[in-house]
Amino acid sequence: MRNREIIIGCVATLMLTGLVMVYSNTAVSCGTHPLMNRFLLRQIAAVVISVAAIAVFAHVDYHWLARYSRIFVLLTLAGLAALLVFGTRQNAAKRWLRLGPLSLQISEFAKIVIILYVAGFVSRKHEILRDFRRGFVPPVIVLGVTFGLIMLQPDFGTAVLIAAVAMTMLLVSGVRWKHVAPLAATAAPILLVLLRMKEYRWQRLIVFINPWADPQGAGYHVCQSLIALGSGGLTGVGPGRGLQKLGFLPEAETDFVFAVFGMEHGFVGCVLLIAVFAALVYAGLRVARAAPDVLGALLAVGITVLIGSQMLINIGVAASAMPTKGISLPLVSFGGSSILALSIGIGMLLNVSRHSPSESMLYVRGATRKEVRK
Repeated sequence: MRNREIIIGCVATLMLTGLVMVYSNTAVSCGTHPLMNRFLLRQIAAVVISVAAIAVFAHVDYHWLARYSRIFVLLTLAGLAALLVFGTRQNAAKRWLRLGPLSLQISEFAKIVIILYVAGFVSRKHEILRDFRRGFVPPVIVLGVTFGLIMLQPDFGTAVLIAAVAMTMLLVSGVRWKHVAPLAATAAPILLVLLRMKEYRWQRLIVFINPWADPQGAGYHVCQSLIALGSGGLTGVGPGRGLQKLGFLPEAETDFVFAVFGMEHGFVGCVLLIAVFAALVYAGLRVARAAPDVLGALLAVGITVLIGSQMLINIGVAASAMPTKGISLPLVSFGGSSILALSIGIGMLLNVSRHSPSESMLYVRGATRKEVRK
């Protein structure tokens, strides 16, 4: 099966799963009739727009996008800065910018823009990438400014995720470890200070060690998530029949959607859902390996690592294997900005696959991989 077919199949499965879970988690509060459920209608609209975005970006040459990546970065930084003034405050954070009826979470789009920028920078400066001043400092400065603006919202989880994905791309591209090591050594105590600056962040770390020490307080979210997962058993209680979403588990349609999914579909359902993500990541890495140039390879690596990382963090949080972070389950959790941003990335991933000579020759002409490389 071609990489494109695997990616499209996995994305369609995840989006449909997301629609089912959004309806399941909100039917009690919004009514069982689909047309009366505002959450479901918003998710459907987001999916329709996202599918269109995938189609568009799958046909827009990624080389052209990379050419204007610095402009995209400036626009993104301007949007992140505008949030601090004009952003809508929700749960003590300014993460959403309202444009009429639309509400955009700029940091979700920043993930894709930074991936595009780093891939474009490396492809242009590949020959001097091992030079500290010219090849390492410029992307780190852009990454640092982005990190700082997102932290001011504040959104610790997203800021760290973007930094981790970008640094992974730089390491894969050949940046020297001796340049990364001092940065990592400097960043570690800074991150520790940022954790201590907000009491809720530090409490999340404490709760991760033992959530049952305070099941009605700081550990409430995680304990309810574990109860949901444990109640699912082997095959689950059935679609729509999960009880933890009935006011017990907060953020059931976003951050903890996997816990409700596990309760309703059981261990078997969880394994199958993880298998879909694994197939998507596998196909993305295959696209990176077959990419015709450095730009395409790094772009595919960045998008694939982003999807895989978000999946691992979200599921890890739900299973109490990681400290609580507000990271959505890719293409499944409720949220238009997240789905649209990831869909743009998936469209670019498909575009890299379209430009790959090896895949087209392998499957269309029937050539061996050795013949293709020649």
